[in-house]
Amino acid sequence: MAMHTELQIYKVSMGLLHMATNLTKNIPRDLKQSLGKRVIDECIDVLMLIGRANSTRDKHPHLTSLVEKVQVIEFLMRLFKESRFISVPQHAKAIEVTTSIGKQANAWKRSTPTAPAI
Repeated sequence: MAMHTELQIYKVSMGLLHMATNLTKNIPRDLKQSLGKRVIDECIDVLMLIGRANSTRDKHPHLTSLVEKVQVIEFLMRLFKESRFISVPQHAKAIEVTTSIGKQANAWKRSTPTAPAI
């Protein structure tokens, strides 16, 4: 089993965290502590879930949570675009990255057997 930091999904997710950190600089101060912090926290949670999924036998719960977190990030990025905190090209790049993460997580989930019921 590869270390989670060597996985492509981890590398792409780390790129998303860097992107989110840079994009939240444009958020107005009154929203930075709530929405800006939320998107960064969700990105960190995605990275943690990748590590958990990689280190456990039953990956499905972690990967399901990961996909949900990615959806929350997409919702927040859409809000940022509609509020004009980020540009349309910045939003497009963020969605491209989140789509990649979601596809990788779902492929990972399909490629692993489910844990037997106890």
